[in-house]
Amino acid sequence: MVLGRIWNFAKRHRKKLIFTTAIVGGAYITWNVVLPKLQERLMKKLLAELTQGAAGGQAGSTEEAQRKSFEHKQKVSDAYARRRLAALRAKQNTQFAEEACTARLKAAQGKEAKFEAFKAFQVECLAKAASAVYMFHLALLLHRVGFNIAGRELGVGGIESQSDDKMDVHESFLQLLGHMEDSSARIADAIRKAVRDCVVEFGVEPTTPVGQKALEKLIVKSCREANKELLAESKGASLLLPDNLDETVAQADRPGVKRLLDEARDYLDSPHFLQVFEVAAARGAQLFSQGLEQELAGGTGVTGPWPMAKFFGPLTKLAGSILDDSGDGDFSAQAFTRYFAEEPRLAEFCEGLFLQSSRT
Repeated sequence: MVLGRIWNFAKRHRKKLIFTTAIVGGAYITWNVVLPKLQERLMKKLLAELTQGAAGGQAGSTEEAQRKSFEHKQKVSDAYARRRLAALRAKQNTQFAEEACTARLKAAQGKEAKFEAFKAFQVECLAKAASAVYMFHLALLLHRVGFNIAGRELGVGGIESQSDDKMDVHESFLQLLGHMEDSSARIADAIRKAVRDCVVEFGVEPTTPVGQKALEKLIVKSCREANKELLAESKGASLLLPDNLDETVAQADRPGVKRLLDEARDYLDSPHFLQVFEVAAARGAQLFSQGLEQELAGGTGVTGPWPMAKFFGPLTKLAGSILDDSGDGDFSAQAFTRYFAEEPRLAEFCEGLFLQSSRT
């Protein structure tokens, strides 16, 4: 009986089922077949660029040539990190529930209940913005560590001299930097908790007048409070790198990949990494808060302050923009990348990492 009803339904809706199957099948093929191949092709291209840049630096004997080679590697690293932002944005959109907060606000009965729902909405919007700033700068700095470790080894002799085995080791190592995506929920929870504490500490409510500097201070403090849970006391490696190598890493490549991962863990757990990250994220928070002010001013030249509630929309809008590599405006991912790359302490950290002798 049941099978008969299913069969009759299938016959009546045959065209719809064929169309649905084609869509689902196409999505499966795209996700499981096409996307991995595209990622593999992109990684090989970036490895070639990384290798060629290093070889160019060795071919030149001047300090200027070496400087250009180093700068080339940083651009390759940032370009690859930005290509992974879409995955972080997709994760973030599932971890912050602005729509649910809006629904609770509409359903709240009475002035006091509505105000409490409004404050919860405030925390969610601020937390989404702070987490976007946090994840963006953490992703770029993580890739700087990985690409500088790999880049100093791959430059010996140019790409023509690299064995397939060596290229496979470095490709597998760099692919593992994507583990940060699996930690995005931990980051979101820590940021939300930090924001909740900071708005109480600063006395910020939806009706509180705030300006660009106050928002910058709030985002910076929230990120630094989250660091206590996420990065401080040598927690960086456990957050950003896998504990063990899975089946995606070939057995023959594992000793080499483990060596590179161990070195990366040392850097990620170091106080220097945390210090550079805090500086970079603070710079990013400054640019982000300027974008918020511009959104509200609308070209009028008004500098605020405005009631905190007026920032809810701009906060979530810019949180999406900073994790979107397709834009090119003043507050796009590309703009934040340029601002990130200009930080002197970042350059000093990366230079020290790249010039460090490779482990044997």
